Amino acid sequence: MLQEFFDGKELCKNINPDEAVAYGAAVMAAKLCGHTTTKMVKELMLLDVTPLSLGTELRGERMCVVIPRNTPIPTKMTKNIVTVKDNQPRLDIEVYQGKRTRSTDNFFLGSFTISGIPPAPKRSYLSVVEHCFEIDADGILTVTAKIVSTGKTKSLTVTNLSGRLSKYEIEKMVKDAEKFKLEDQEFKRKAEAYNA
Repeated sequence: MLQEFFDGKELCKNINPDEAVAYGAAVMAAKLCGHTTTKMVKELMLLDVTPLSLGTELRGERMCVVIPRNTPIPTKMTKNIVTVKDNQPRLDIEVYQGKRTRSTDNFFLGSFTISGIPPAPKRSYLSVVEHCFEIDADGILTVTAKIVSTGKTKSLTVTNLSGRLSKYEIEKMVKDAEKFKLEDQEFKRKAEAYNA
């Protein structure tokens, strides 16, 4: 019946199903225990990685990458962002997945707003908002914004991160990033000058 499902293709029967299950369980146990540095575990493990970079939008539609492409998961990375206006009371956080410099050229995952930033001059240590991106072993992305001076937090959870884009769409986004590399570099230069 399984062979019929795969249009009559010859099935590989030399893999012992019990060994395959034991192998997978051993790798998962090693990952969960944090033993990913030993030579034996590295040889066994097939790592899940992020297919595209994950980040937030900065002023001027610039993508701020928090988790780079091909980062093994599970992972947790943070980046500090400061306000761009004096006495800015809130920060709108838009989350994107992709390789392009302009955030709107990437895939939009969601957004949220954190308010309660204390009145302070722009780029002040009082106005620092920590962006924490965490992807668990199931591929669930949690983005948390924390106002460092007050400790206030707000989060966004994106489930089924790996199932949102097809393999074809991911490959197309990677090819587009290569195709528009010079254009993206020019955009980045202008955006950095604008934000200086």
